[in-house]
Amino acid sequence: MSQNSAATNTRQISHYDVLQVANDATVEEIRKAYQTLALQFHPDKRKNDPDSERFIRIDGAWKVLRDEQSRRVYDAELMQRSCEDEYFVNEILTKADFDRNHEDGYNYHACRCGGYYVLPDEPIIEKIYVGCDECSLVVQVNPS
Repeated sequence: MSQNSAATNTRQISHYDVLQVANDATVEEIRKAYQTLALQFHPDKRKNDPDSERFIRIDGAWKVLRDEQSRRVYDAELMQRSCEDEYFVNEILTKADFDRNHEDGYNYHACRCGGYYVLPDEPIIEKIYVGCDECSLVVQVNPS
């Protein structure tokens, strides 16, 4: 998974869960939640705390969600992970059907709603499903 992934051994925890905000929270709401949690869980405030990794997760979540483009890529990855069982497939594509944003380093395909399907960083070795970052449409992406 990419640096934006939020996985644990048994349960997926999103950056939104880490910061205790809704998926549609504004950047200002996310910033306030980050500041509150950072003050509460900062290692300087909690010496000898066995859960020192929590601050690292909080800081990592903030770094992804504060930036509009990285948040958009993360949301697309999150949607892909959440849609594992049932799909209404809008299109069947391959990686070749996606354009490359060389500046930010990701592959995308325009959705009919004006949003984008953003491919995860991993190689595609079996079919995957990618959700639009603006609507509920999903595409199936087959290996080349």
